[in-house]
Amino acid sequence: MFDAGTETTHSNVGQTEIYGRRVTVVDTPSWAIRAEPEDDDDDDDEEPDTDDNAGAESDSPARPPPSLDSEGPCMGAILCPPGPHSILLVVSIGQPFGDRERRAAEEQLGALGGGTWRYCMVLFTGVDKLPKGVFIEEHIANTGEALQWLVERCGSRYHAFDNTLKESEENTQVPELMEKVEEMVTDNQGWYFEVNELILLEEEQARRALEEERMRMEEHARQREQMIGGPPRELRLLLLGWKGVGKSSVGNSILGRRFFESGQETELCLRRQALVCGRRVTIVDTPGWDWFSVSRTPKRIRQESQRGAALLRPGPHTLLLVLPVVSSLTARKRRTLLAHIETLFGDNACLHTMVLFSCGDWLGHTPIEEHILRGGRELQRLLEYCGNYYHVLDSKTPGKDRSVSLLLDRIEEMIRENGDRAFLPIQTEWLSEESSYSSDNTEPEDDCRGCQLQ
Repeated sequence: MFDAGTETTHSNVGQTEIYGRRVTVVDTPSWAIRAEPEDDDDDDDEEPDTDDNAGAESDSPARPPPSLDSEGPCMGAILCPPGPHSILLVVSIGQPFGDRERRAAEEQLGALGGGTWRYCMVLFTGVDKLPKGVFIEEHIANTGEALQWLVERCGSRYHAFDNTLKESEENTQVPELMEKVEEMVTDNQGWYFEVNELILLEEEQARRALEEERMRMEEHARQREQMIGGPPRELRLLLLGWKGVGKSSVGNSILGRRFFESGQETELCLRRQALVCGRRVTIVDTPGWDWFSVSRTPKRIRQESQRGAALLRPGPHTLLLVLPVVSSLTARKRRTLLAHIETLFGDNACLHTMVLFSCGDWLGHTPIEEHILRGGRELQRLLEYCGNYYHVLDSKTPGKDRSVSLLLDRIEEMIRENGDRAFLPIQTEWLSEESSYSSDNTEPEDDCRGCQLQ
């Protein structure tokens, strides 16, 4: 009925006549262990097993609906209407069951509503891997408190499967399981588990949102394949910002390779190019500016910033202003950033400037919009200057972050908005040895004499 040996991504239903019973089984995807996202090993599956009996029991929702990154826990329950008589929690003997797995069980079964546990039974698989002479009861006692908690939470209902046994008259493990399920049905007075209607509604909304997201991603991939088949579009990007904000790491993340040396100060502009998501992307990494004053940025560094723009003939599409999410923005810092941009690239540079938040992994599960609200008025004023064009990037995973594709989409949106001013044209003075900027061309507020670092 089910494909063994491959990962289950969607709930599947199988039905047959066995030992005089009409049995419906729903195989569901593995549970995610959310405490440590980098560990993708899943120890449990939820596998309802039902017979046809009358009756129903309502439960109240105890937890919010599931996230969109996986199929919700209610899906399996509604695929065997009117509801499952038994929820089989499959646990492999060969895999550990600790506190992380325990929390996953609480979360998933809690999302189904109250009263779920009295319909649950632990089904151990792979008992043939136990040492000779060791029974399942001894394994439960020796494994730890988490597994003991699970068995007790299920009312000490459990069963064990030997994976090496073939179908034969001597193989009684399936008939014994059926008998235990019928005992559970009797103990529950014939009731089956029924998901609360409110939870079902939330689950359906989450399922539809997930399906829409999948369709959008498939269309996105199809368009990318068509683009790759033809001549690639070109995007020219100039990385700008303070010293030490991770511009080189950002460039590596976008291009998907270690083109720029990160972790050390950039002295000269460096141009690199790669094919990224169906576009030919050219990036110029530039030396960093002073955090608090234009006049404290050496003239050579200012000239390098302009020379970097000149390397992107006929001009950069976007000035990516790299800003770490971990840094606070004061009024002085904001004015210094804008003074650098306007002095070096002109008043129209704001039309081509996008704030790119680096170190996005520091946000955790906090949305970037919430971070912007917490960042205060100065950060919001900076984004307003850039036409509210911004993006967040995790520079620790070069080439693997889907946000790179979204960043390029956002840049193309900016280009379309700019119409016939799709890029910032190169100025003649950017190509000269002497920059048109002079060190005394600063505003009074940029004079750092007597000031204190903020």
